[in-house]
Amino acid sequence: MKKAKCPDCDAEIEVQDDVMKGEILSCPSCGLELEVTCNKGDSVELKELGIEGEDWGE
Repeated sequence: MKKAKCPDCDAEIEVQDDVMKGEILSCPSCGLELEVTCNKGDSVELKELGIEGEDWGE
């Protein structure tokens, strides 16, 4: 298991070794949806998942 930090609440999150870039995780502390942006060596970087609004063709 690798460790990462929630960018919102700084909670430590355990991440599977084989996690892939683009996977979505949830912070167990604050419930924030996070996207894996980097998985190199012992380092896993997470960012807040930005939900884009639908434009309904406007």
